Amino acid sequence: MKAFEKFLIICVLVSFITGCGGTPTVTQPPAANPTATQPLLPTEIPLTAAEQWAKDNGLGPYQPATEDWAAVEAAAKLEGKVVIYANSSKIGKLLDAWNALYPDIVFEGNDTDGIDTKMAAEQEAGNVVGDVWFNSDGHLLFGKFVPNQWLWSYVPDGVVIPEVTPERPFAIARHGTDLFGYNQEAHPDGCPITNIWQLTEPAYKGKVFMEDPIADVSMMAKMATFVQNADKMAVAYQDLYGKDWTTDEFAGTDAFGMAVENAGYLWLRKLAYNEPSIQPGGDEVDAAYATIGMDLTVEPGIGFTGYSSYQTTMEGELAMAPCFGINPVSGIFKTSYLAVANNAPHPNAAKLFIRFALTQDGFDPWNELGNFPAVDGLSAAEGTLPLAELKAQVWEMDPVFDWNNVSQIRDFWAVSLLTAPQEEE
Repeated sequence: MKAFEKFLIICVLVSFITGCGGTPTVTQPPAANPTATQPLLPTEIPLTAAEQWAKDNGLGPYQPATEDWAAVEAAAKLEGKVVIYANSSKIGKLLDAWNALYPDIVFEGNDTDGIDTKMAAEQEAGNVVGDVWFNSDGHLLFGKFVPNQWLWSYVPDGVVIPEVTPERPFAIARHGTDLFGYNQEAHPDGCPITNIWQLTEPAYKGKVFMEDPIADVSMMAKMATFVQNADKMAVAYQDLYGKDWTTDEFAGTDAFGMAVENAGYLWLRKLAYNEPSIQPGGDEVDAAYATIGMDLTVEPGIGFTGYSSYQTTMEGELAMAPCFGINPVSGIFKTSYLAVANNAPHPNAAKLFIRFALTQDGFDPWNELGNFPAVDGLSAAEGTLPLAELKAQVWEMDPVFDWNNVSQIRDFWAVSLLTAPQEEE
């Protein structure tokens, strides 16, 4: 028993010493998980197939700051050809100047109808033929082709185009002007109208000549500009009639439920109600009201046409003169863009063409009254109204607004044509 009691005493003493003065046993926390305390690194978003193609070919956001033009030209010669879809018959006038520079690269410049339809179909089919978009339909460029990555921007290094921005990165070849014109033989003292709302009055019923906005998407986009500037249209209405546009008899909702949202829409409705004379093309528009020697015993009317038509008048072949000074606007300022098709078969030749198109030789076929080069340092035609003065007379098209609104405006115009009041017999 004594031995056992001594053993118990020793155990108690050991326990006491350990609890009071011994080194405590420390419980180590679990090893930290480095991924639990450090932020995860972002995963790089892979490029789309179109983006990879653009990167491989130095286009769009992947364009190099400085281009090796000797290498581009050598690659373009191996490609052997460039195909341009342009909405101008003057594209063919570039052939000689191009051949003088690049005789080994075949130039196929086509005046192409429905460029957007054609190029979209090629992209969707995966059978791309056209290399270059050379077109003024900016609303389709920004609204349809950019989101689908069907076109890529390219601005050659050293070329200064002030309007090019990160949001609107495409090269601009030129600006053109469409405006209201009159027959100067019938009105030698100047334009017979001073306010745009006069075109909706009985004196001009059937006497406003224009291309078809329903058939021509470019024309409809121009019409959208009148809607975009509705506040100025409202002021012009007040100036002419001495009352607010909302008091007009046609300012309400028509039989199809189409409401007039602003003064721009009202002007379109009243113009449609005034039975404008729709023509198949610009030449026909000019011929309808400005043919030399036409019958002037009746009002020949007003045409919506290119400012460049006045060049034909100066050459003695037409009686058209521009209607400057109309309240609130005399015309529309439009822009021609250049872009490279996604998966273009000749991307290097496309680069060469865009650089060429942005030179004086590239602009010269369009160097006539009303057209202005976008590139700093190029010259406009002699006799053209200075750009600052012209811009005070016209409204510039907004491709983003046009894209967002042109479908609604097209429907409104079409319904207005259908619901025009009929005269009692």
